[in-house]
Amino acid sequence: MIAKSTVSEVQIYRNSASVIRNGEITLKEGRNIVYIGGMTTTAKTEDFVLQFPENIKAVNVQIISWNDMDTDEVKESEEIQKKIAEVDYQIETCTLLKELRKTNGDFSGRMDVSVEAQEQYMVALPRQLMDLHKQLTDLNEEKDKLLKDYEKAVKEEEKPIIMAELIAEEEGTIPFILRYQEKTGSWKPKYEVRFKGNEQPLEVSMKARIFQNSGEDWKQVKTTLYTGNPAKFQGLPVLDPVQVSIYEEPERRSVAMDGMAFAGMAMASAQAMSAPANGMLGMGMAPMMKMANMQMEEAEISEEETMTAHILPGLKDILNATNGNIVVLHNFDVKADYHLLSIPRVDNKCFLTAEIVDADWPLPPAYASVYVKDIYAGEIYVDPDSDPSEKFSLSLGQDERLNVVRTELPRKTSEALIKNQKKQIRTYKINLTNKSKETVKVLVKDQIPVSTDKSITVDVNKLSDGSLDIDKGEIKWEISLESGSTTELELGYSISWPKDKKIQEKSAPLQKKVVPPAPSDNGICPTCGNQGGSGKFCVHCGSPINR
Repeated sequence: MIAKSTVSEVQIYRNSASVIRNGEITLKEGRNIVYIGGMTTTAKTEDFVLQFPENIKAVNVQIISWNDMDTDEVKESEEIQKKIAEVDYQIETCTLLKELRKTNGDFSGRMDVSVEAQEQYMVALPRQLMDLHKQLTDLNEEKDKLLKDYEKAVKEEEKPIIMAELIAEEEGTIPFILRYQEKTGSWKPKYEVRFKGNEQPLEVSMKARIFQNSGEDWKQVKTTLYTGNPAKFQGLPVLDPVQVSIYEEPERRSVAMDGMAFAGMAMASAQAMSAPANGMLGMGMAPMMKMANMQMEEAEISEEETMTAHILPGLKDILNATNGNIVVLHNFDVKADYHLLSIPRVDNKCFLTAEIVDADWPLPPAYASVYVKDIYAGEIYVDPDSDPSEKFSLSLGQDERLNVVRTELPRKTSEALIKNQKKQIRTYKINLTNKSKETVKVLVKDQIPVSTDKSITVDVNKLSDGSLDIDKGEIKWEISLESGSTTELELGYSISWPKDKKIQEKSAPLQKKVVPPAPSDNGICPTCGNQGGSGKFCVHCGSPINR
């Protein structure tokens, strides 16, 4: 007899879960061999823990399969197979009887049956056929149910079984607790960010999507979400010696570049040059749609030694193989400084931006759905810097209140014979028009080239009171633009270089943080980054793949 148990509590980490099950088992006085079920085929069988009352002594505990059990108990799947065979026989009998009734209803060529008997048979035949049809329908439904029960029983019998040798001081029924690690349990955060107005803080709701593919539903269980994962001991770090030596320049050799390689380099360069523009175009481009607010009870937050625990209120149903069980962890307001951001050198569009102090957003990186006055504006990835004193900018989507036009005036190139140099003067004008009915704060960014060669100099001629970051060549203007007004910014600079040389300009993309792929239909696992396969769960790490 296998002692059954039910799930009472789950502790879910980012990439695994601890499952706690409760059950009872009857013991006799003295030595007992007991079998305990409950662990799934996706559980880490090497990490289970059994707990009994203090007066119960465990002599031997090990994991076995059903076939290893020393018992006369018949498998449930075999019992169901017998029932299926009986139902199949009844179906066959009813089918033959139905055909026989139809055959006997054919009186052509039979002179030994009176007309009255034929009439009586034909009157009773429809009812008899209907009764047989109903019996067949009921039998087929019963068979379908038995087949599902058989499939379920086979899966149960594939699960690992704990065999324990226990010593009891007296007979009786005792409780037990089974704990194990479930490999398919996981959760990930998802934010909702709501902008209500320029004078109001951002409203942030931190939600969680919980996944599990254990093969069973966790019904009415106490649930706690942890922000980390159980630690894996990998030994202490070792400080290896660092050696320094004279660098010898390798021998140079010419390499012929074929047309395909040159084309590949040209294509890569073009992609690098256009990357910033594509990045800006992707912000806030999601279709606008009306969304309804949903109110859910928040979780209780507990700061543990190595991670944060979110204790969900009440008891939860964490269903198997779903696209995420959604819960609310907590809601809070974030103080933000709002302004419009315009980078017309890259894109003439403007974006509503919230500037937030890192310390005011003590949450893990995650995707966020953005709502501007209850209108869905798009989805962004939120990842504050690690320095709590720094600020980060959060895009709230494209803003059409500001019209921006950037124009380059004709370039002027001259030669200075004494210095043996060429000099080119470039001038740009940026016109901004506020089309809204209220005053807006605008942050405008532009740039000048940064010289990487001492023979090339870049000098600023006009800046319109902008601030220049010499190292990056970035210029910022912070302006306040009244309703219906227009302002013009002017940027001018010159480049000087040896006249017998040519200059080239190329973008040097800044190192960016790695952003995990957003949920999509491409089959990429958001946890490990591999091609997860065609199913609902990654074939590499078992994490759910949102499609």
